[in-house]
Amino acid sequence: MKLFNKYIFSVFVFVVSFIIYILTAAPGLMFTDCGELASVCTTLGIAHPTGYPLFSILGYLWTKLPLPLSNIQSLNIFAGFLTAMSVLVFFHTSFLVLTYLSNKHKSKSQTPDKKKKSKSSKFSILWSRQIDDSSIILLSTALSLTYAFARTIWQQATSIEVYSLQLLLMNLIILFLLKAVLENNQKYYLLSAFLLGLGFANHLTTVLMLPAILYLFFNRTDEKFNFSAERWKIFAILLIPLFIGLSFYIYLPMRAATLPEFNWGWVSRNWDKFIYHVSGKQYQVWMFADMSLWKTNLVRFAEEVPFQLGFVGILFMLYGFYILLKTSKELFWFFIFLIVFCLAYTLNYQIHDIDTYFSTAFFALLLVSGVGLLTLAKRSFRLIPAFFVLPVIALAFNYTTNDESDNVIVPEYTKILTNNLEPNALIISAQWDYYCSAFWYMQKVEGYRKDIVLIEKELMRRTWYPKQFSLWYPEIAKKSEKEMNLYLEDLELFESEQPYSRERIQQRFVNMFNSFIDQNYGKKPIYLTIDIITTDPDIGKDYEKVPQGFAFRLMKGDSIFPASFNSNKLTRFMKSLDHSEGHLVDGIRNTVAINIANIGRYALYTKRPEEAEKAFRLALSIEPTNEVALDGMRRLGR
Repeated sequence: MKLFNKYIFSVFVFVVSFIIYILTAAPGLMFTDCGELASVCTTLGIAHPTGYPLFSILGYLWTKLPLPLSNIQSLNIFAGFLTAMSVLVFFHTSFLVLTYLSNKHKSKSQTPDKKKKSKSSKFSILWSRQIDDSSIILLSTALSLTYAFARTIWQQATSIEVYSLQLLLMNLIILFLLKAVLENNQKYYLLSAFLLGLGFANHLTTVLMLPAILYLFFNRTDEKFNFSAERWKIFAILLIPLFIGLSFYIYLPMRAATLPEFNWGWVSRNWDKFIYHVSGKQYQVWMFADMSLWKTNLVRFAEEVPFQLGFVGILFMLYGFYILLKTSKELFWFFIFLIVFCLAYTLNYQIHDIDTYFSTAFFALLLVSGVGLLTLAKRSFRLIPAFFVLPVIALAFNYTTNDESDNVIVPEYTKILTNNLEPNALIISAQWDYYCSAFWYMQKVEGYRKDIVLIEKELMRRTWYPKQFSLWYPEIAKKSEKEMNLYLEDLELFESEQPYSRERIQQRFVNMFNSFIDQNYGKKPIYLTIDIITTDPDIGKDYEKVPQGFAFRLMKGDSIFPASFNSNKLTRFMKSLDHSEGHLVDGIRNTVAINIANIGRYALYTKRPEEAEKAFRLALSIEPTNEVALDGMRRLGR
């Protein structure tokens, strides 16, 4: 067996990247959808729109492996495995593209101008230089490791999310499409079409690849398009494997009808609810709603590019585009279409984790940078070892950002908030990013605090959740059945886009929540998180809000409760918080600081200045600019 074997090196980049991903994987729950997706995979349920059927099934099968880990730890490793597999596939795509270009000797730069003719001749001589497979294998290795350690790619490998599988599918689709086109092997079209269907069965952003795919499929080497009847016949045949891949969506209504523990959307109700869910209709309000958003997202994209290409890789990328334009216009435009259509969508999408939606563009930019590396390698083979500086730079610059091995922010916050609640409590919250999603996983999967009833306020704006809520907490739902049914009348009109009264639906929404409170007050301790108080002050408006840890207990009368907070409970949380960054980290820091400052304000109100000062100082140690704490210190004369 040859030392420089592409299969050996592809396994090598997989192993290296997988080891790094394992070392930097989160030990437990992370922000936003992590808890929900882990719950869905563990219980074989239905995830939030667009449903992600393929991901849910594969995740469930992964949890059945006999690994000595908890479900969430195992699923975080699953994300690393999928991303590492995408690195392996990226290696083969790099090798394919670079080998094709290396053997493409013909230069198209011909002009009668002698000066230009001389330049073209020099370029032809350079480009016609042979470069062996061993050199291309080394180039592909350097490029693949750069991809593995690119900031956004690496981020998908440290905790469970649907994007890790999407990276693998994207790489597979493009690999077999290019093999079909560059090797003129028709059978690979069938495989690529099937994989495209699987891509849609995982994430609908797969559609952003279609313009580039169709361009390459209908393109001819003479820079014209082939729309012949024979080509359309092949296209029609390819729809068969495409729809076979798409057929995974059948899982959603079939599984939903069995009422799994997590049944987001209740898509088995009817066709309209199924389409509403799989199309992600509820998220469309954030798409192209603010056309000025593209400037902000474009800046964000530009800021992220250096961290994907190992900084100096930007120069190779620019050079690569130039080389492609001169040597392979079909690949040039293929990569341009991948980038442009990816950005056309993502730049106008208002979502906090937008970086992951840039992945297709980053993929294309990395491959194009490989073309620049190939050209330099043709100038001098001795440069090839120096190209490994790219993955080294990417690893060095991105390790700290992507190292989640000590990140316990979400589970610690969830425990701190929950452990301050009295037994059999009812809590209303909309803190999805760092509480509700995580708590449901801990409660429904791990059996943590089964005595607590959690009502997610924002999910109550969707018709499926009241049904799920009634299954989870039938006694609570039964007491407020009248108010829930009245609200659902208007909610159904809203969701089906029929005429409805904004004022009435909001009033019935509030009445329903107040019924939950009134019907259970005195029987259960009832709490609100601070986001409910600030966004819907009419909920629980007839009650006093007494801070108790990271929530507010609803009370009637002038009862006085201890307002102190044990700072020792924050030790692990604060240590993890201090080593993390990002807007979600900033958000949870602000939330914690405000909650503790409110404990201080309540202590001040109940004439306990020492406890108040202690709380204010603790809040300021977490967030030095916290206005509530600063105002409290001024009131104390400090």
